Amino acid sequence: MKTLILSLLITHIAAGFTALIAGLIPMFFEKGNQLHKRTGLIYVYCMIIVALTALLLCTLQPFKMMRLFLAGIAVFSFYLCITGWRATKQKKSGPTTADKALTLVTLFVSLAMIGFGLYLLTTNGTSFLPIVFTFFGVLTLVFAGRDVQLMAKPTEKMHWFFQHFTRMGGSYIATFTAALVTNVGRVLPATAPEWTYTMSWILPSIIGGAIISRTVKFYRQKFSGRRASIV
Repeated sequence: MKTLILSLLITHIAAGFTALIAGLIPMFFEKGNQLHKRTGLIYVYCMIIVALTALLLCTLQPFKMMRLFLAGIAVFSFYLCITGWRATKQKKSGPTTADKALTLVTLFVSLAMIGFGLYLLTTNGTSFLPIVFTFFGVLTLVFAGRDVQLMAKPTEKMHWFFQHFTRMGGSYIATFTAALVTNVGRVLPATAPEWTYTMSWILPSIIGGAIISRTVKFYRQKFSGRRASIV
């Protein structure tokens, strides 16, 4: 069992590190070319491995709250990655049955994370874990809830474009956050207050979310100007 767990851990770390490197290339290089597509696909495959190994590590090892939470973050990041990747396949057809099933499962996971976070607040309110459990549960609920709404109406023009880069960007932020908080204890002194650990969980989402929002605004203005010039 120890050998299996060690193998899973090494695979998890290697896939996560590769995802962090590969994920940067589509962000900063030309969009839509072969380099963008191939490195993006590497990122997707790595995120699948990260999610699977995180769930296995959480299941096979003795229960720890942090392991459970990291498994939840892996599911969150996996969902964003897969829905972002699948968005490019849904330009005309819309979500498939498998896409809808994944959304519903993730919706359930988000509600479980929120419920568990609120439960921890009543039993262990001094820890940072109840806050981040609830925070990421709400984030997951927002994304999955948005997808449930979109299932009820036709896909908007260019929706796939915004869905693709916002979800892939969100997935990268979640992956970066997990890597950060796993190693932040080695950087911060032992006397660091609890809130510094909490902020290491939340700040990447706030900063990354702001960057994504500005990017969305930029492309909306760009597409609007393009339509205006055509008219």
